[in-house]
Amino acid sequence: MKHEIDNHTPRLARWILKSCLGQDDSSHRLGDFEEVYRFIAAENGRGRAWSWYWLMVLRSVPLFIGCSIIWSAAMLKNYMKITFRNVNRQKIYALINVLGLAIGMSAAMMILLWVRDEHIYDRFHANADRIYRAYQVFHYGDYHLEQTQSPAVLAVKLREECPEVEMVTRVRGYRDEYLVTAGDRKFNERGLGIADEYFFQLFSFPLLAGDRSTILSEPNTVAISEKAAMKYFGSSDAVGRVLTIFEEDFKVTGVFKNMPHQSHFHMDVLFSLVSVERYQRVEWGMNVFKTYVLLRKGGSVESLEAKLTDLVKYHMFNSPEQYESVIEKGNYTKFPLQRLTDIHLDSHLLWEFETNGNRTYVHFFTIIAVFILLIAAVNYMNLSTARSAGRAREVGIRKTVGSTRASLAHRFLTESILTSLLALVLSLGALHALMPFFRNLVGKPWLQIPYVAHPFLLVPLIILAVMIGIFAGVYPALFLASFKPVAVLSGRQSHGMRRSRLRNGLVVFQFLLSILLLASTLIVKSQMDFIQSRNLGYEQEQVVVLQTYEALGEKLSVLKDALITNPSVVSVSASSSVPGTGFTNIGMGLEGSNTSRGTNLYLTDADFLETMEMEMAEGRFFEESITADGQAVVLNESMARELAEENLLGKRMMIWVGGEGQEPFHIIGIVKDFHYESFHEPVKPMVMIKLYGTCPWLESYVSIRIRTADIRGVLAFLRETWEEVLPTTPFEYSFLDSIYADQYQNEVRTSRVFTIFTVFALFVASLGLLGLASFAAEQRKKEISIRKALGADTIRIIVMLSKDFQKLILIANLVAWPLAYFLMKQWLQSFSYRTNIGLWIFAVSGLLAFLIAILAVLYHSLKAATANPVDSLKYE
Repeated sequence: MKHEIDNHTPRLARWILKSCLGQDDSSHRLGDFEEVYRFIAAENGRGRAWSWYWLMVLRSVPLFIGCSIIWSAAMLKNYMKITFRNVNRQKIYALINVLGLAIGMSAAMMILLWVRDEHIYDRFHANADRIYRAYQVFHYGDYHLEQTQSPAVLAVKLREECPEVEMVTRVRGYRDEYLVTAGDRKFNERGLGIADEYFFQLFSFPLLAGDRSTILSEPNTVAISEKAAMKYFGSSDAVGRVLTIFEEDFKVTGVFKNMPHQSHFHMDVLFSLVSVERYQRVEWGMNVFKTYVLLRKGGSVESLEAKLTDLVKYHMFNSPEQYESVIEKGNYTKFPLQRLTDIHLDSHLLWEFETNGNRTYVHFFTIIAVFILLIAAVNYMNLSTARSAGRAREVGIRKTVGSTRASLAHRFLTESILTSLLALVLSLGALHALMPFFRNLVGKPWLQIPYVAHPFLLVPLIILAVMIGIFAGVYPALFLASFKPVAVLSGRQSHGMRRSRLRNGLVVFQFLLSILLLASTLIVKSQMDFIQSRNLGYEQEQVVVLQTYEALGEKLSVLKDALITNPSVVSVSASSSVPGTGFTNIGMGLEGSNTSRGTNLYLTDADFLETMEMEMAEGRFFEESITADGQAVVLNESMARELAEENLLGKRMMIWVGGEGQEPFHIIGIVKDFHYESFHEPVKPMVMIKLYGTCPWLESYVSIRIRTADIRGVLAFLRETWEEVLPTTPFEYSFLDSIYADQYQNEVRTSRVFTIFTVFALFVASLGLLGLASFAAEQRKKEISIRKALGADTIRIIVMLSKDFQKLILIANLVAWPLAYFLMKQWLQSFSYRTNIGLWIFAVSGLLAFLIAILAVLYHSLKAATANPVDSLKYE
């Protein structure tokens, strides 16, 4: 029985079959399938024909896929073979190509490792997205203060009166080292802190032992890190053991894992807040804690900040009316909130736990990483097009024997991807080799290459390498595939410099970035030199600083008398702080002024002025023989200006003393301003009070001025004397100049990173010029030959070839200079005392760029200028 003929094959099956077949095979094979389909449909019906068609497609697809894989592998093998032949034939070009990409990749990966580490600070906490820190902003007249510290009572009021708060905790870190005793052994402990019972409930630091809800709930209890447990007891099994801190015994109730490197604070010994009676008082003026808040899910930050304003209004001030009168005068106190995960990169408040990072640096170095990759890819493009003349005949012959433009572009693109993958392998090897140096450079010894711990992360790196290969190779591939066989084989294919605006623009871009980095590096170095050479108001050289860890009392005078017997010891003094370390901030004001403000405080003995070689502006310094100096103060010039009073000598200041109210101190002198903080801050108002007077704080440091070339001998004498007078206290020393310089570690590291990656950028950019010089010499070799035949000498030829490149560098300089000036002017604004950006910086950076450019193009220019003109003209 004959059926009605059905000419409509299944669309989906036809599409699958057409997708699997090659372009050349699809038309006639599809026709064969349709012919059989129509025959079966006519004989047995449409259903039988439909079933047959689908069966044939399903049986054919695996075969087609297998053949496709085999042929693709064969073609890939052929591409690789030809690629390696080209590499072997032109080793120098291949080396520059691979080396440029490898350097670019390794430099970018190093930067991105640092950037990733900066971005993940504090994100390991389970509720990191809901944790905020309350900081204090205080404004009174011309005085403005933003600090991390807040009063202990703030957390209590937040817990009682703010429903938006799920949990709140208080923590304080001690900046100096303190003496901790375990049994009969004494240790210097820098990671000392104090926290309340909610600390381990709000933060997600893993516990090795102890109950998270009760670990710090009792007086005289302490939680220690795993590192501290090993240090004090030789084992992490430390619960129930006893540590002596501040001459009191504390029972270990918990052991926590070492705080991760990516935390904005690190402490190893945390004792309970309820151990200190004075922190239980309701005192809004005692700002010693960091207050962290866990917001309820769905809670509003804006609503909580409004509640914080009400807390200030109704609790910090005696009455709402007093608060309103303060606000009317333009003065205020408030407690804004900052997100936990923003602290490391965005917070630069007073009294931070540690030196934070800088989001501007992170953004800038991210851009540098991307730009270095772009520079490396652009170099590949330049070198590939520079070699185009040598491969033009290859393209012409391949097109003559049947290669299509698409197949040629695919071949050259595959070659580029293979080169990029080879560069990835080399860059990973270089990255492993350079990691120890890079860790030291950026001050992050914990940095690891992620795929070591997570091998699957190699996949994104391979994808990145393929993308770089495609980006770098797509233009050369299309460029080479566009050659016309007749023009190529007849020698009429020409692509001169006039058609290379894109390449020239990219070279300008490369050197613009390099000059920008170079000028920025010189400005950073200039600022560091300015800091080191500026008069600090005291002499920081050859001052040895010893930390006491505990009150020396009568032993201080014994120690000083013993040390001064050495002729190399000029003077000895004791103080609560030295420049570059922390200091106390307490409330004080002139007697009768009815105003009190937080002011920085130094406690010193009578020898401090001589030891630091400071100068008095008015009056006198403390004297040991005058008993009344125990209740006297010396102001710095900034404090005197702040008080805006004439004839300050003899007047009295009311100073808050240890929770016992205010005491009167008479002013005996004004010392010239000295930089006790970094140059990021102006010299702030400060008062000095004599040690062992009315104030309860005691010395933390002993400073010893020495004058000798035999530093080791003096240090040995200091150690021997210290151990004789204080046999139970560890001997630890440092130099004052290094203590002060530690404040600039972030800038020093930034300067180093600037320098290293400037060298990378300049080197990779120079490879780009090398490629462009090669291209120019290749394209103009006949012109050069004609000029030489007409009498041009070598120098003239070199100048002619170099002139175009010098124009490009000049353009790059003209754009980079104002950009560098603007960016670095903004960076310098973070310093209260800063250097001027001199014209010599731009002159040096420009000259270096010109020198590098000349060296990069000299080889090809010299080679072209000394070539025999007959070799280029013999076919004409």
